[in-house]
Amino acid sequence: MAAATRPHFRAAHKQIGGLAFTSPAMRLAGTHAKTASVAIAVLALVIVAPGAVRAIDPQTALDALGFPGDTRTRTDAGAFVEVALPTRSDRDLNVGIAFLVAERSRVALARIVREEKRVLHADPDVIAYGDFVGEGTAADLQRLTLTSPQRRAFAAAAPGDSINLSLDEIAALRAAAGDLHAVDEAVRALLLVRHRAYRAKGLAGIAPYARARRSAMRPSEELAAVNRGARASRILPTQLYDLLERYPDDRPPDFAESFYWVLFRAHGADTLALEHVFQVTIDETPVLVQRQYYVSAGYNCVQAIVAFLPAGDGTLVLYTNSTSTDQVAGPGGGAKRAIGRTVMTRQLEKLFAATRAGLGSASEVR
Repeated sequence: MAAATRPHFRAAHKQIGGLAFTSPAMRLAGTHAKTASVAIAVLALVIVAPGAVRAIDPQTALDALGFPGDTRTRTDAGAFVEVALPTRSDRDLNVGIAFLVAERSRVALARIVREEKRVLHADPDVIAYGDFVGEGTAADLQRLTLTSPQRRAFAAAAPGDSINLSLDEIAALRAAAGDLHAVDEAVRALLLVRHRAYRAKGLAGIAPYARARRSAMRPSEELAAVNRGARASRILPTQLYDLLERYPDDRPPDFAESFYWVLFRAHGADTLALEHVFQVTIDETPVLVQRQYYVSAGYNCVQAIVAFLPAGDGTLVLYTNSTSTDQVAGPGGGAKRAIGRTVMTRQLEKLFAATRAGLGSASEVR
């Protein structure tokens, strides 16, 4: 049902985080392949009247996102239907995908995808992953062992596009560069610090990436831009806009979340990501949000939103992925985005197909 170029329903996003809808998309975003956010459009899951939230209507949501008029007919026949989503900067790589799942218990379906990381498990490029418990401890990262290419890249870290690190992180890695074991420990330490900072402060806790000869890349600003675009569109309910922008504040009573690290291979490059996946219910419609708020290389960040809508005897899954990647910026950006979106979509759909098949019969969703 989903995943991002990393792991699980995650998509595509490895990146919907807990979701696993983010994997392919995220990888893609970074190299136009592995899953990647952000920066960009957010899923029009709900149509909101000024000052009030109405129930999510599947056809209205499809129309708002710009899906073809025959989308319901095609998804009913088992097809995946894709649409390009608007961009807000030259780093945006955005895609929407709609598909049908046989199961009718939508809340249980979303819970299973998030808790069991179905997309992550369906992703053949995932090397390893591990959950963070609460604010996290060093023990949560003990299963993480860098690959040889990664260890060399971290040991030689410097400001630039080849690796995503803050100046303080680069300094710590340089101090450990002569000891391979120390490099692994330094990377585990920086991941734990980033996890704790994001969990405590949300977007404000995301450290920037140092770049050579130009200002730092700030994933927090990329994600904030995506959320501003969503709010301006008036498509989603105000409560969800507030949650996307203000997390960890404004969490509703039914809020459920997962945090984890993922090590995966994106187009031949070993990549590390930190993911946050959370689930809320809006007018009986479960919605999953997946963020990759740190990515070691290839792209900057990713945000994916998935809505599970009623569709006869099944569930219509609406998935949107917004990836921020420098690889589509500059001259020829339109052509780069078209190619990247095609690659991303193919990878995501393969992950979603494997996830959907793995769910088994409707009796599994309870």
